[in-house]
Amino acid sequence: MRIAIAVLALVVTTGGAGAQQQMPTVPELLTAEVKASRACEGSGDADVAREQCRLRDRLSGRLAQAGYCWGRKGQGDEKKQWHACQPDSIYEDDIEAVQR
Repeated sequence: MRIAIAVLALVVTTGGAGAQQQMPTVPELLTAEVKASRACEGSGDADVAREQCRLRDRLSGRLAQAGYCWGRKGQGDEKKQWHACQPDSIYEDDIEAVQR
């Protein structure tokens, strides 16, 4: 009986580990954000553009959760890029924005 329980526990543990989805890396998120941003701004199809803009926004949120910021204080839009947040980075506090 103990052997059957041990085997069952092993099967459940192994099956659960194989089913877990790998979280994307920061470089993968950055690549996906650039692609979605280009499609958002450059698509002639309004539905496609709307979908890609939503995707870009979700990816931006995930990058922010990973500690990345878009641009630095005093920087023009053309020079902004994603980078690991630092004291001079532009950081939007979503919680503060909701409370305004």
